[in-house]
Amino acid sequence: MAELEQEVHNNLVLNEVPTHDLSRLLPHMQIKEVDAKEILHQAGEPLHYIYFPTTALMSMLMPTSEGATVELATVGREGFTDISSVLNRAGAHENGALAKVVTVLPGTVIRMKSDAFEAAVASNLSVARCIRRYVSLLFTELALSVTCNRLHSLEQRCARWLLTAMDKSGTRTMPVTQEMLADILGVYRQSVVQVVSDFEAKGLIQGGRGSIKVESPPRLAAMVCECYFVSKKRAGRS
Repeated sequence: MAELEQEVHNNLVLNEVPTHDLSRLLPHMQIKEVDAKEILHQAGEPLHYIYFPTTALMSMLMPTSEGATVELATVGREGFTDISSVLNRAGAHENGALAKVVTVLPGTVIRMKSDAFEAAVASNLSVARCIRRYVSLLFTELALSVTCNRLHSLEQRCARWLLTAMDKSGTRTMPVTQEMLADILGVYRQSVVQVVSDFEAKGLIQGGRGSIKVESPPRLAAMVCECYFVSKKRAGRS
């Protein structure tokens, strides 16, 4: 329990919950280690747990009717998944998750049973306030993702994702394959192969076996779309 009491403060949402309220949530929480590419939720399937990343990084993916995916948001220690438990008062654990959630960067999460989470949000004003503050930030990111996917080039969108992932994870190296990046960006793998190759030729990134390292954040930021800076300012990322 002592380890859990310390670990919860590494998630920024849980860290904002007053101590006496947080102590009531701890019996419903567990520390869990997640692997890269591990699927935590499937869209539409019953939602059994809510996950609060502390060191892990996750991608919320929306499946399309053609069998592809596109990312709704990247979630790190600033947030949690899945927000269905906040939006769906009928019970997301019964009616299903909003999106498919996949681990991008392996690490630690705090998991909490969804029914206990829903009860806490419904009955505790302090908990609800902290949760809904993050949901408001997430809605901004969702709106920006829609705009970005519609208006901006694949190069700009790829640069935005790499910089956002770097900000939220605190590392320049992401264990992400080109196939995974294509799923995140909602494009064919060959399109991502070309963009990654161009970025490498310009010295912006370095591709490895199943990983991508950002070599020059300032130069990558110089070519990114404004969506990145709007999201970064709203979230207060340094």
